[in-house]
Amino acid sequence: MFIRFVSNNPHPTLDAELGMFETRKDIDFSQFRGSVQKANEEAFYWFTAASGGGLAYPRLKGKVRTPNVRKGLFWFREDGRFFAPNSLNGKSVIDQARNLAAALRMAGCEIREIRCKDPGRIIWEDRLQVLAVPKFEKIPKAF
Repeated sequence: MFIRFVSNNPHPTLDAELGMFETRKDIDFSQFRGSVQKANEEAFYWFTAASGGGLAYPRLKGKVRTPNVRKGLFWFREDGRFFAPNSLNGKSVIDQARNLAAALRMAGCEIREIRCKDPGRIIWEDRLQVLAVPKFEKIPKAF
């Protein structure tokens, strides 16, 4: 199973909803004090490449940004786990994504989950996520 976290904002190139990471870029967390800012920092820590869970951000710009990449959507693997020092199992990527979604909701964004067994043709993947070009005519929506 694959899970995608989306906002009620439209995707710029597909008939889909914008993912929560792109939505997060438009939020100025410096305007928030206390619990909202702290919730964002603690949750997003797991999704930074250099720390936390070390989520990979593939270099998909320039010549490698093919039409398929522009049509692709990122999905988390439901069973994906972050490597966590001093832990045998690591932390669930979905649990951490839900924490980030909760922080974005506190900042006024509407974020929901979409579940899918087949996200489409996978064009990039790692142990936590996939980038897939949807096979179906209508991309699943949460809003």
